Amino acid sequence: MRRFVPLVALLLALFTKGTAMTPPTDFNPVFPFGEPNVAYARYFRGQSFLAPLTPSAARHGVPIANVTFAPGCRNHWHRHTGGQILLCVAGEGLYQERGKAARRLLPGDVVEIPPDTDHWHGAVADRWFSHLSVECHPESNQNTWLEPVSDADYAAAQPRPAAVALSAPDAALARLSGRASAGDIPGLERALEAGLDAGLTVNAIKEALLQLYAYAGFPRCLNANAAFARVLAARRARGVTDPEGPAPRALPEGTDRERLGRETRARLFGSDPEAPEAEWQRFAPGAERFLKEHLFADLFARGVLSERERELCTVAMLAALPGAEAQLTAHRGAAERQGLTAAELDAVEAAARAQ
Repeated sequence: MRRFVPLVALLLALFTKGTAMTPPTDFNPVFPFGEPNVAYARYFRGQSFLAPLTPSAARHGVPIANVTFAPGCRNHWHRHTGGQILLCVAGEGLYQERGKAARRLLPGDVVEIPPDTDHWHGAVADRWFSHLSVECHPESNQNTWLEPVSDADYAAAQPRPAAVALSAPDAALARLSGRASAGDIPGLERALEAGLDAGLTVNAIKEALLQLYAYAGFPRCLNANAAFARVLAARRARGVTDPEGPAPRALPEGTDRERLGRETRARLFGSDPEAPEAEWQRFAPGAERFLKEHLFADLFARGVLSERERELCTVAMLAALPGAEAQLTAHRGAAERQGLTAAELDAVEAAARAQ
């Protein structure tokens, strides 16, 4: 694991305050969220929530609970005489045994913790995390709480830099794209204000919000544009004049939009524009046609945003959209081809998901 102590210290200051926290709309564990974990709060750094799932376990079963950690939250070092099993169900977390490297946890991961093994677990610095906690051998299992995990050890456990220094316009584009995709209108309005203050033009933001229809649909696109209109009106009422910026271009009459879209997509993804169609393209030719003609031809040909900026927006939109992991992975690759680094894209995702 790499060390990012100053960055994680900053994130801890943001995420481990004593105030109640609400997870973002794209954090959707399948088990109950539960209540604030008051009974065990003294053994946790940050905010956690507990939802017991087997209330009759004391009589005839194995105790199982869903434990949710806010960003930056982790429990103290501890051990179980009978061992423990963690079933990861949402978000991104960490697990570490004494003397070993920390392990990154994602939904579907299983952690088998041997008896009497010192360990800790929790969320990464910038994302929520939930796991099921299964108490093995409940009739004799005893839990011993030990010392807190130090900030330095927690920082060293991070699987990647939680964020890098994006430029102010890039960070603003990522955040407003993510909040618009998530349907978080209050968060979007704050991001729009920050984007305009960071120097984004009105037309640049309009292009980002227009592109949203291709990934999250017209309802989110229209709601986002309505929010932008309100923000601009409020700023004008305060005497703020925001630059319009360059206007979008129109495609020349007679443009072969199918061909243009195919070539644009091939350039972005580094593929052959003449390659045979994939099975899904043959199965859904209408979707394939609209993808090329509307997204990669009509939208990308409008200018205003560069292809790098459009891919940044796309990654942010997909990061905030549940169930789009495959598309997110593909567009991260396209964004890297446009010059964005993996660390920058991690920062784009973090900005998109942040409330």
